Amino acid sequence: MNPYSPCMESTDLGTQMAGVRDALVEMASLVLSQVEQAVDAWETHDPDLARRVMAQDEAVDDHLLDLDRRIYDVHLIHAPLAGDLRLLHVGLITAVALERVGDLAVSISRLAESIPAGGSVPGIDTIIRRMAARAVDSLARAVQAIAHADADLGDEAHLEADTVRLMLEDVREAASDEAEKGDREWITASVLVARHLERVANNAAELGGRVRFIATGEPFARNPRPPG
Repeated sequence: MNPYSPCMESTDLGTQMAGVRDALVEMASLVLSQVEQAVDAWETHDPDLARRVMAQDEAVDDHLLDLDRRIYDVHLIHAPLAGDLRLLHVGLITAVALERVGDLAVSISRLAESIPAGGSVPGIDTIIRRMAARAVDSLARAVQAIAHADADLGDEAHLEADTVRLMLEDVREAASDEAEKGDREWITASVLVARHLERVANNAAELGGRVRFIATGEPFARNPRPPG
């Protein structure tokens, strides 16, 4: 069977565009849950939870293929107007970005599974927990902004995601302070976890910055205007 044969669920453009939006939100929900569970596994040193996160990676890949097919179908069957074309363009970028975020969650889970318990530094764990919450929130906002073509919400997501970079510097500084007296293996791994979360936020920042293109046709800008 040709994986790019048109989907016959509906030939109505409005229904298919709604399906693309819903599929993006559903994929984001799965990926955000992966990130949250991966950080939980890291904090609690729970290898079983880490393995469950890794096992979800195939489902994320399936979501990417589904969105790719849906977007292909719309192009194949319809002649979308400019606004719909912009959403389809950003939607495919979003699906690929979410798949990358899922891979980052898997990387955090692998660290959680492989690094022995006992060497954690509470101060670093606290920063990582804050990073995770901020990264997940900014990515959730970015995807909702894309689904609703809400440019201001997209700008907010972008600006919120940028603050995660500052938290990464806090982790690096704390790790440097603890390097001589703490568990070096855990400290090195904690910096990697923080770096992965910063990359989650980087994806959120890019997606948030693309929403204004959907809403107005303005070119993508990496430094959006302040909300309001």
